Amino acid sequence: MEAADGIIVGIPVYYGSATPQIMALLDRAAYVSMRWGGSLRRKAGAAIAVARRAGANFTFAQLNYFFLYNEMIMQGSTSWNVAYGWGLEDVKKDEEGLQTVWNMASNMAWLLKKLHGR
Repeated sequence: MEAADGIIVGIPVYYGSATPQIMALLDRAAYVSMRWGGSLRRKAGAAIAVARRAGANFTFAQLNYFFLYNEMIMQGSTSWNVAYGWGLEDVKKDEEGLQTVWNMASNMAWLLKKLHGR
């Protein structure tokens, strides 16, 4: 994470929230960053949550707290970076969700170029 210019965290929603594994990773990364003087500060960050029915917005917010807490730069999209479906084939049918994620990725690419003077 420290070597990256930007970080995108994508996660499936289980039981209405982020998985314990991803939260453990993010919590530990935040602690290490804080101990090393804010090594994630001013990096670009974005979250994507995929759910069958419920919990997507809550999980999206959970992931965004990591970026905010670490003083990272979050770019927007046309809506929340959330998609819905039971499995991959269902998610592929969520045209609005996929377009929103595409817009976020495009905005992140633009932001990274700006951050590096290109």
